[in-house]
Amino acid sequence: MARKLNKIMVVDDEVLICDLLEEFLTIQGYKVTTASGGEDAILKFKTLRPQMVLLDIRMPGMDGIDVLQSIKGMDRSTGVIMLSAFGDVETIQKAMQGGAYKYIQKPVEFGALLQALQGWQEL
Repeated sequence: MARKLNKIMVVDDEVLICDLLEEFLTIQGYKVTTASGGEDAILKFKTLRPQMVLLDIRMPGMDGIDVLQSIKGMDRSTGVIMLSAFGDVETIQKAMQGGAYKYIQKPVEFGALLQALQGWQEL
């Protein structure tokens, strides 16, 4: 049985990336919320409960790995795709072991993102 995916939260400290992904995903038919950092993401997650979170790894304050752990602590079924311009193998492994579904290199290639979202829905 396919999973239903309509709510996505984009978490990135770069406003431009949040805006770009929000616009693209909205055109694809998703309801998109953005968060500018880790603390903001956790507050919004508690009330909005998106099925998928696109999460930047490197952010000031609370980093993506900490946010991933908090989200998975609240709801293990939430899909999390980690985004980063830095392909640090150790950090990526940590994210995958922490329950992330995928890792996508920035700049985000829209085709790869759609493929990842589709793949998660088919799990």
